[in-house]
Amino acid sequence: MKYLKLVRFQNLVAMALIQYLLRYSLLIPTYGKANVLGDVQFALLVFSMILIAAGGYVINDYFDICVDTENQNEDVIVGRSIKRRVALTLHIFLTTTGVLLGFYIAYKVHYLILGGIMAIGAYMLWDYSLRLKRRLFVGNFIVAKLCAIFVFSLAAFEILPKYDLEASRHTLIVLCIYATFAFICSLMHEIIKDLRTVEGDKKFKIRTLPTVWGLDKTKEFVKWLSVLTAFMVITVAIYEFKTQFPALAYALIFLISPLFLLNVWIYKAQKATDYERISKLNKFIIFAGIVSLCFFINQ
Repeated sequence: MKYLKLVRFQNLVAMALIQYLLRYSLLIPTYGKANVLGDVQFALLVFSMILIAAGGYVINDYFDICVDTENQNEDVIVGRSIKRRVALTLHIFLTTTGVLLGFYIAYKVHYLILGGIMAIGAYMLWDYSLRLKRRLFVGNFIVAKLCAIFVFSLAAFEILPKYDLEASRHTLIVLCIYATFAFICSLMHEIIKDLRTVEGDKKFKIRTLPTVWGLDKTKEFVKWLSVLTAFMVITVAIYEFKTQFPALAYALIFLISPLFLLNVWIYKAQKATDYERISKLNKFIIFAGIVSLCFFINQ
């Protein structure tokens, strides 16, 4: 159980879910199952991405022991129930296995550049945990960018070779919208996390938006990110599903309303527990965004 907690098992499940929803809501309806990656090849590529992400979570906790302890983070595992040496070994195993598997499958399906993207992603996760997260906004941006690349890359390698087909352009636009949604929501998640851990970050002289800009300016930035996300959801809902009441209702209840609530909560937040609640709400919004892909099936 402690190892599942260390690798953020629920996040890994969500990552796999979004890849399969992209496959069955966008790619297969557009091109047919015979013209996309086989089930085994696709599953192995997704598995390799998940292994790399799991390794990234482990090494992040490995380097964050002191700060997490200072912030009284009850979820600290490395250094307590799991030895640091074991965590480092686990990171090396997960990351190496993920990169090698990714390269092998990418080579087999003639998407070798995808293997390179995985290797670069693994390195960026290491570099982020080691030093980049301590640079103002750089760490936040890198995590958000990696999330967007994860959403975009695998499906894009199926779409781009078929770009001459008219349907491909619409599919690529939808994919870009979801990648943008992942980028903004991940950026909000990282900033909210910084708001929650501001006291520990100050003590260890970690330059984050809350420690440099202050709480009020950082909260204002998150509010505008949520407004931008809500505007994007409204635009897509009206343009894509203007005659489909269930999709419009879903967008209103499970995406737009929670984004409005996040705006209110971030304005009122004072304590670490307030930011923890906001973080959970943002995770719900991300999950609701993933599930919304179901409305594109047989559209």
